[in-house]
Amino acid sequence: MPLELTPIEEEVAFLKSALDAINSMVNFEVLALHGSDPESSILFSTRTHQQFFNIALVDFLSRTDKRAPVRHTSYLGALRQIAASPHFSVNESVAALRLATTEFATWLEAEITVDVWFPSIELQTPLRVPRVQYIKMTGDLSKHNLLRSVGVAEDLQQLLANQGVQVELDVALLALKNFYEWFHDHVLNYHGSTIAEYLNNLRWAIHDYLRPEFTSSMVWESQEPPKYRYTFPKAIISSFGQQSYWELMNMVRSNPYMRKFQVTKWQKLRY
Repeated sequence: MPLELTPIEEEVAFLKSALDAINSMVNFEVLALHGSDPESSILFSTRTHQQFFNIALVDFLSRTDKRAPVRHTSYLGALRQIAASPHFSVNESVAALRLATTEFATWLEAEITVDVWFPSIELQTPLRVPRVQYIKMTGDLSKHNLLRSVGVAEDLQQLLANQGVQVELDVALLALKNFYEWFHDHVLNYHGSTIAEYLNNLRWAIHDYLRPEFTSSMVWESQEPPKYRYTFPKAIISSFGQQSYWELMNMVRSNPYMRKFQVTKWQKLRY
């Protein structure tokens, strides 16, 4: 019998999974934080770390498994729904989450224009593409080799057609390497600081949203040895929901390990 979660259990599952995803991307192994606000920036530790960041970001922006016991939506989409109808908000503690999800979604949905030179097919043309689409295309290319990237080639074929450039699929496949060099090595690298800032804002917003719940739920049973428990909300009844709630509250016990930061405007003016 499939697991059916209550609405509050589903929210907990999404919040925990979203934090897990963000923590895997925005940490001091994957990237380094430089400068001071409002002129901060990030640098990926290596090209491989940038590729991992891209792949993990695509997972964060993609829909959940249809077989999962939650809505079939992306983590960002779920966070926006939680912010609109929260179960744990106290004195509008959800306000920062509402703002952070809206700002990131708006940025992702915006279209950019990049003048691209494709030496492999001797073509130079502007490409107009939503940021979220190029991120998903480069993430797929970071994960798959050429023979598993026909879908990305079809997307590129359509982007070229939108500019009045008609090419066959085999030509689009040839152009994928040049597309990746432009949009992963250049554009995503430029956008990396901004994306990391948005993700870090989401992490802090989830923390601030849940902090009142943590404070009211945690019960110390002894100081020596340290022993505590959480008081589960009444609607969290499944073992999966209770374990997810326990782990989520443990995440909120301390502040996120990366400070809030503000990226320099010079990494937000192009594309």
